[in-house]
Amino acid sequence: MAERRGRGRPIETDTDADTGTAIAGAALQRFAAQGFEATSLREIAADAGVDVALISYRFGGKQGLWKAIVTQAADNLRITLESALQGMSAATAHDRLRNSARIFLAYLLDRPEMPRLLLRDITIESERSQWLLETLSLPLHRHFIALAEAAAQERSDETAHLQFRVANFIYSAASMVARRERLGKLVDGIDSDAAFAAALEATLVEGSLAL
Repeated sequence: MAERRGRGRPIETDTDADTGTAIAGAALQRFAAQGFEATSLREIAADAGVDVALISYRFGGKQGLWKAIVTQAADNLRITLESALQGMSAATAHDRLRNSARIFLAYLLDRPEMPRLLLRDITIESERSQWLLETLSLPLHRHFIALAEAAAQERSDETAHLQFRVANFIYSAASMVARRERLGKLVDGIDSDAAFAAALEATLVEGSLAL
Protein backbone atom coordinates (compact mmCIF):
# COMPACT_ATOMS: atom_id res chain seq x y z
CA MET A 1 0.00 0.00 0.00
CA ALA A 2 1.38 3.39 -1.01
CA GLU A 3 2.31 5.76 1.77
CA ARG A 4 -0.12 8.61 2.10
CA ARG A 5 1.25 12.10 2.30
CA GLY A 6 -0.46 14.66 4.48
CA ARG A 7 -1.40 18.15 3.50
CA GLY A 8 1.22 20.77 3.00
CA ARG A 9 3.65 22.03 0.43
CA PRO A 10 4.05 19.68 -2.56
CA ILE A 11 7.27 17.66 -2.67
CA GLU A 12 9.79 19.27 -5.04
CA THR A 13 10.75 17.03 -7.94
CA ASP A 14 13.93 17.08 -10.02
CA THR A 15 12.00 18.93 -12.71
CA ASP A 16 10.90 21.55 -10.19
CA ALA A 17 14.49 22.00 -9.04
CA ASP A 18 15.70 22.35 -12.63
CA THR A 19 13.02 24.94 -13.30
CA GLY A 20 13.95 26.87 -10.17
CA THR A 21 17.61 26.81 -11.20
CA ALA A 22 16.74 28.09 -14.67
CA ILE A 23 14.68 30.94 -13.24
CA ALA A 24 17.39 31.87 -10.73
CA GLY A 25 20.10 31.82 -13.39
CA ALA A 26 18.08 33.96 -15.78
CA ALA A 27 17.14 36.39 -13.01
CA LEU A 28 20.73 36.78 -11.83
CA GLN A 29 21.91 37.65 -15.32
CA ARG A 30 19.11 40.14 -15.89
CA PHE A 31 19.29 41.84 -12.50
CA ALA A 32 23.08 42.11 -12.70
CA ALA A 33 23.07 43.51 -16.23
CA GLN A 34 20.01 45.77 -16.12
CA GLY A 35 19.21 46.40 -12.47
CA PHE A 36 15.98 45.73 -10.63
CA GLU A 37 13.80 48.49 -12.07
CA ALA A 38 14.73 47.85 -15.71
CA THR A 39 14.15 44.10 -15.48
CA SER A 40 10.73 42.59 -16.04
CA LEU A 41 9.45 39.20 -14.98
CA ARG A 42 8.45 38.56 -18.59
CA GLU A 43 12.08 38.91 -19.68
CA ILE A 44 13.23 36.51 -16.98
CA ALA A 45 10.46 34.05 -17.82
CA ALA A 46 11.38 34.15 -21.52
CA ASP A 47 15.06 33.57 -20.72
CA ALA A 48 14.21 30.67 -18.42
CA GLY A 49 11.63 29.20 -20.79
CA VAL A 50 8.78 29.26 -18.25
CA ASP A 51 5.41 30.92 -17.87
CA VAL A 52 5.66 34.27 -16.09
CA ALA A 53 2.93 33.22 -13.66
CA LEU A 54 5.20 30.43 -12.37
CA ILE A 55 7.73 32.99 -11.13
CA SER A 56 5.13 34.85 -9.11
CA TYR A 57 3.85 31.54 -7.73
CA ARG A 58 7.26 30.30 -6.67
CA PHE A 59 8.87 33.54 -5.51
CA GLY A 60 5.98 35.86 -4.72
CA GLY A 61 6.85 38.39 -7.42
CA LYS A 62 9.89 40.29 -8.62
CA GLN A 63 10.95 41.53 -5.18
CA GLY A 64 10.83 38.02 -3.75
CA LEU A 65 12.80 36.67 -6.69
CA TRP A 66 15.44 39.40 -6.33
CA LYS A 67 15.87 38.69 -2.62
CA ALA A 68 16.18 34.96 -3.31
CA ILE A 69 18.88 35.68 -5.88
CA VAL A 70 20.87 37.91 -3.53
CA THR A 71 20.55 35.37 -0.70
CA GLN A 72 21.72 32.52 -2.91
CA ALA A 73 24.64 34.56 -4.26
CA ALA A 74 25.70 35.44 -0.71
CA ASP A 75 25.47 31.78 0.38
CA ASN A 76 27.52 30.59 -2.59
CA LEU A 77 30.23 33.16 -1.93
CA ARG A 78 30.32 32.35 1.79
CA ILE A 79 30.71 28.63 1.11
CA THR A 80 33.50 29.32 -1.38
CA LEU A 81 35.44 31.53 1.03
CA GLU A 82 34.97 29.14 3.95
CA SER A 83 36.12 26.20 1.83
CA ALA A 84 39.25 28.14 0.86
CA LEU A 85 40.32 28.23 4.51
CA GLN A 86 39.90 24.52 5.12
CA GLY A 87 43.20 22.84 5.66
CA MET A 88 44.93 26.13 6.47
CA SER A 89 44.71 25.98 10.24
CA ALA A 90 48.50 25.73 10.48
CA ALA A 91 49.10 28.57 8.03
CA THR A 92 49.97 32.07 9.12
CA ALA A 93 47.16 34.61 9.44
CA HIS A 94 48.79 36.59 6.64
CA ASP A 95 48.72 33.58 4.30
CA ARG A 96 45.08 32.89 5.20
CA LEU A 97 44.20 36.47 4.32
CA ARG A 98 46.10 36.42 1.03
CA ASN A 99 44.57 33.10 0.02
CA SER A 100 41.04 34.31 0.78
CA ALA A 101 41.68 37.49 -1.18
CA ARG A 102 42.90 35.53 -4.19
CA ILE A 103 39.94 33.15 -4.03
CA PHE A 104 37.57 36.13 -3.85
CA LEU A 105 39.14 37.71 -6.93
CA ALA A 106 39.00 34.40 -8.81
CA TYR A 107 35.35 34.00 -7.82
CA LEU A 108 34.47 37.44 -9.19
CA LEU A 109 36.38 36.84 -12.41
CA ASP A 110 34.65 33.50 -12.92
CA ARG A 111 31.22 35.04 -12.25
CA PRO A 112 31.25 38.62 -13.59
CA GLU A 113 27.53 38.94 -12.86
CA MET A 114 28.36 38.73 -9.14
CA PRO A 115 30.27 42.05 -8.87
CA ARG A 116 27.58 43.79 -10.90
CA LEU A 117 24.99 42.48 -8.46
CA LEU A 118 27.15 43.58 -5.53
CA LEU A 119 27.35 47.13 -6.88
CA ARG A 120 23.69 47.46 -7.86
CA ASP A 121 21.45 49.66 -5.69
CA ILE A 122 24.22 50.60 -3.23
CA THR A 123 24.22 54.31 -4.13
CA ILE A 124 20.49 54.82 -3.56
CA GLU A 125 19.03 54.38 -0.09
CA SER A 126 16.22 51.87 -0.41
CA GLU A 127 14.97 48.56 0.93
CA ARG A 128 17.05 46.80 -1.72
CA SER A 129 20.26 48.63 -0.81
CA GLN A 130 19.70 47.69 2.84
CA TRP A 131 19.06 44.07 1.85
CA LEU A 132 22.26 44.01 -0.19
CA LEU A 133 24.17 45.51 2.71
CA GLU A 134 22.89 43.05 5.32
CA THR A 135 22.78 39.92 3.16
CA LEU A 136 25.84 40.26 0.94
CA SER A 137 28.16 43.16 1.77
CA LEU A 138 28.34 42.99 5.59
CA PRO A 139 29.05 39.22 5.84
CA LEU A 140 31.75 39.60 3.19
CA HIS A 141 33.24 42.59 5.01
CA ARG A 142 33.23 40.73 8.35
CA HIS A 143 34.95 37.74 6.78
CA PHE A 144 37.88 39.83 5.58
CA ILE A 145 37.99 42.07 8.66
CA ALA A 146 38.51 39.03 10.89
CA LEU A 147 41.32 37.78 8.66
CA ALA A 148 42.93 41.21 8.35
CA GLU A 149 42.83 41.83 12.10
CA ALA A 150 44.47 38.44 12.74
CA ALA A 151 47.18 39.25 10.20
CA ALA A 152 47.83 42.64 11.81
CA GLN A 153 48.03 41.09 15.28
CA GLU A 154 50.42 38.47 13.99
CA ARG A 155 52.81 41.24 13.00
CA SER A 156 52.13 43.21 16.19
CA ASP A 157 51.30 46.11 13.93
CA GLU A 158 48.42 48.58 14.11
CA THR A 159 47.60 49.04 10.47
CA ALA A 160 45.99 52.40 9.84
CA HIS A 161 42.41 52.41 8.55
CA LEU A 162 42.14 48.62 8.54
CA GLN A 163 38.38 48.50 8.04
CA PHE A 164 38.60 51.09 5.30
CA ARG A 165 41.29 49.04 3.57
CA VAL A 166 39.03 45.98 3.62
CA ALA A 167 36.05 47.90 2.27
CA ASN A 168 38.22 49.42 -0.43
CA PHE A 169 39.50 45.98 -1.41
CA ILE A 170 36.00 44.51 -1.72
CA TYR A 171 34.41 47.34 -3.66
CA SER A 172 37.46 48.05 -5.79
CA ALA A 173 37.61 44.39 -6.80
CA ALA A 174 33.91 44.36 -7.69
CA SER A 175 34.17 47.64 -9.59
CA MET A 176 37.24 46.62 -11.59
CA VAL A 177 35.82 43.25 -12.59
CA ALA A 178 32.44 44.78 -13.49
CA ARG A 179 34.21 47.39 -15.62
CA ARG A 180 36.83 45.14 -17.13
CA GLU A 181 35.93 46.05 -20.71
CA ARG A 182 36.27 49.77 -19.96
CA LEU A 183 39.57 49.24 -18.13
CA GLY A 184 40.89 47.36 -21.15
CA LYS A 185 40.50 50.54 -23.18
CA LEU A 186 42.44 52.58 -20.64
CA VAL A 187 45.18 50.19 -19.56
CA ASP A 188 47.57 48.33 -21.83
CA GLY A 189 48.52 44.70 -21.32
CA ILE A 190 45.48 43.37 -19.43
CA ASP A 191 43.58 41.79 -22.31
CA SER A 192 44.07 38.17 -21.26
CA ASP A 193 42.43 36.62 -18.22
CA ALA A 194 45.81 35.83 -16.67
CA ALA A 195 47.14 39.38 -17.14
CA PHE A 196 43.99 40.95 -15.74
CA ALA A 197 43.99 38.61 -12.72
CA ALA A 198 47.67 39.37 -12.07
CA ALA A 199 47.01 43.11 -12.22
CA LEU A 200 44.12 42.77 -9.79
CA GLU A 201 46.21 40.80 -7.32
CA ALA A 202 49.17 43.16 -7.51
CA THR A 203 46.99 46.24 -7.11
CA LEU A 204 44.48 45.04 -4.53
CA VAL A 205 46.01 42.18 -2.56
CA GLU A 206 49.50 43.65 -2.45
CA GLY A 207 48.11 47.16 -2.27
CA SER A 208 44.88 47.58 -0.30
CA LEU A 209 45.47 44.52 1.90
CA ALA A 210 49.24 44.83 2.25
CA LEU A 211 49.78 44.11 5.95
